[in-house]
Amino acid sequence: MTKIKRIREKVTNFLYDHYYLKQTLHQTKGLFFAILSAFVFAFGFTSFITPGSDSIFLFKIVTGGISGLSQNIAKIFSMVGIELSDNLIEALGYTAFNIPLLIFAFFKIGKRFSIMTAINVMLTSAFISLLPRWGVSGAIANHALILNNPVARLLFGAACTGIASGLAFKGEISCGGIDIITYFFSLRKSTSVGKYSIIANGIIVTLYSSLIIIDEPANYQTAIISLFYSGFYILIANLVIDSINLRNKKIQIQFISKNENLSKALMSHFPHGATIQKAQGAYTHTDMQIVWMVVSSFELKSAVELARRVDPHVFISVTSLVQVYGNFYIRPID
Repeated sequence: MTKIKRIREKVTNFLYDHYYLKQTLHQTKGLFFAILSAFVFAFGFTSFITPGSDSIFLFKIVTGGISGLSQNIAKIFSMVGIELSDNLIEALGYTAFNIPLLIFAFFKIGKRFSIMTAINVMLTSAFISLLPRWGVSGAIANHALILNNPVARLLFGAACTGIASGLAFKGEISCGGIDIITYFFSLRKSTSVGKYSIIANGIIVTLYSSLIIIDEPANYQTAIISLFYSGFYILIANLVIDSINLRNKKIQIQFISKNENLSKALMSHFPHGATIQKAQGAYTHTDMQIVWMVVSSFELKSAVELARRVDPHVFISVTSLVQVYGNFYIRPID
């Protein structure tokens, strides 16, 4: 066992003996990810998605989710002649749309989850409103390479959105909005998060393009381009989210070993069941057993290390799973 592993075990054992300190660190972790996630999202949103005045750009990238709904509201305000800053409307709309979803999260997902998500939402609204004034995003947003390159805006904006949501999920919270709904269904269905938001976001970006056509029928080409780029933006963002958020990704591991104690060791260290199958080596005709176990992605490394400690000669096969049906334990969200 390496020195780092020994230190990690000592810290873990210490925290188990000091419950209140452990809880304090847990809440601090959630707050840290809430702040970092909010800043990353707001930075990407103000720098690459809605930088400066709309008149500078041929089209606007619509982010989907609650921020996308807010963009739709800002567009409607513009169509009826209400002159307000887009960033202000989007910041207020982002907060207003999240209120009923946060109430839903409080009762259906977890109290800490909903409170930390609410903090994330409020911070995101504040950062969206303040970053342009501070000049933090202006230096990038007003750069000619960004102004004249929609692909760069799309890629960097989608990456920021995906990283922000992924960071939030790492802290066992969310960025609010559609993320709350997708998180809820991913917990119930025990599968990845990203795919659940694609349909809802597709409706939102289509609505925005429809508003462009209603406002200016002759501008239909801009609406189609906006829909095209926004669709790719959502796809990239969701790919980034699923690559970071490993909580609901499942792995099937096949252990082939002569050691009959391997299955007991695995069962004692992981809250999952296992299946044992009798086998025989084709070359040596030695009796063996195959242990089948499904674990979460973040448990894979620990399971492999444990198996190798019990049997240094164990043969291990790892397969990614799309979906698991049945009783699979996932630590609940608080």
